[in-house]
Amino acid sequence: MEILRRAFKSLSPIAIILTALIVLFAGVLVTGWQSSVALRETVAANAAVMNIDSAPLIELERLRNLAESQFTNSRAYFLLGSKSVFEKQKEDKQRLSEGMAKFAKENTLPQMGEIATAIESIAKQENDLFDQATAFREKLTESKIVAQFYQSKTSPLLSQLNEQFDKIAKLQNAELEEARARARQAGIDAQAQIPKNMLWFISAVSAIFLGTAVLVIWLLASRRSQQKVRDRLYADAQKSALDRDEVIAAVAQDMKEPLADLETLAKDLPAESGDLVKSAVGEINSAITDIVDQKRADMGALTLRLEQLAVHGILEDAQAMLQPVAKKRDVTLQFDVVNPSVLAYVDRERVMRVLSNLAGNAIKFSPKNGRVQIKVKSDAQFANISVIDSGPGISDSRLASIFESFWQAKGTADQGPGVGLAIVKTIIEAHGGSVRAEKNLLGGGSIFTFSLPRRRPVGIALKKPTSTSAKFVARPPSHETTQWPSV
Repeated sequence: MEILRRAFKSLSPIAIILTALIVLFAGVLVTGWQSSVALRETVAANAAVMNIDSAPLIELERLRNLAESQFTNSRAYFLLGSKSVFEKQKEDKQRLSEGMAKFAKENTLPQMGEIATAIESIAKQENDLFDQATAFREKLTESKIVAQFYQSKTSPLLSQLNEQFDKIAKLQNAELEEARARARQAGIDAQAQIPKNMLWFISAVSAIFLGTAVLVIWLLASRRSQQKVRDRLYADAQKSALDRDEVIAAVAQDMKEPLADLETLAKDLPAESGDLVKSAVGEINSAITDIVDQKRADMGALTLRLEQLAVHGILEDAQAMLQPVAKKRDVTLQFDVVNPSVLAYVDRERVMRVLSNLAGNAIKFSPKNGRVQIKVKSDAQFANISVIDSGPGISDSRLASIFESFWQAKGTADQGPGVGLAIVKTIIEAHGGSVRAEKNLLGGGSIFTFSLPRRRPVGIALKKPTSTSAKFVARPPSHETTQWPSV
């Protein structure tokens, strides 16, 4: 009982109401079924009673006629002395005896036993009188006298026999009348039962539908109220996001000048120190730009400036940018370009940031004296660039979520905001390409591969790299032929 009580308390009001309605509906179905069975039994009983069998009365009249015929044939025999008449009355007597025995067995009427005994006694008396008359006839007594003797002695017996038959008829008629009364009552009961059951059934179904309607109305009202709460929360979230983006934009704007001063001061430092300061300033600028661009992408406001450029040239610039960082961490930076002449349609600044993020992470997490390798392979549609490191690698459970905003593996969360991989995915998909991460099964570590489109964008007028390039609003990537909107 305690378990049931706890389970009931754990249910929500909606679940309780639905359960109650289901139980009520099941009860109505069961009760309706029982009522239909009872009604069927009543109708069947009524039909059985209405089919009253009048065969016993017909049989009784046949036996009566048979008895009278037997008496008549016996008297005719004594008058005429015909052997055929004698055989006929003998046959009638046998049929009467058998018929009465069968009738008494099949019709268990009140007093039937006494009546059957009385009829049997009358038949015995008639048989004795027949034997006496036969004896008189054998003594050559006149036929007329013998016939008169037989008739005078058997007339009272025939009257008694008819009286017994009348008693049976009376009992049978009483039984039939009682059956007719039961039939009438059954009809009345059926007529009363149908409206009563229908009224109950309609009331129960109406109650269920009313309860369901109340539940639906309540759910709609609750949903409307929840929708209002959600709309309010969504509006608050939008406002918070806008306020946050304004703060981020303001902070980014405010940091530009101090970072520019640091970069200027770096020119007066020794070459190695100046390069390190410039590299640090570049990382900060890149992180700020990543955050701002990610927020723009979230708002659908990210734009790309596309140019058709050689991938080899972009990788050379990336190598020049990343070499100081790799040297500082004692990591070998290796660029393997299979086909230097491969071209792609890119936003150069943002692809450089993609390489900076991926290769920078690979350098950052590779061990001392490790190696970071950048490979390029191309097909008819895409230029595929892979960044391969020898770091600790990423577990299978983390691979599916590493491109989410502000993701960082445990143990490395203090090494950056974690937005770099999210903006990598955003930028590459905005180009119409894709990015994936996998384990490096050969040398350990991870492999990040991204693709850039080689085909000329459809519906866009590209200009020479020296001039202002086309603008592209970021859209979800397509795995088919990438199509670009017009300017």
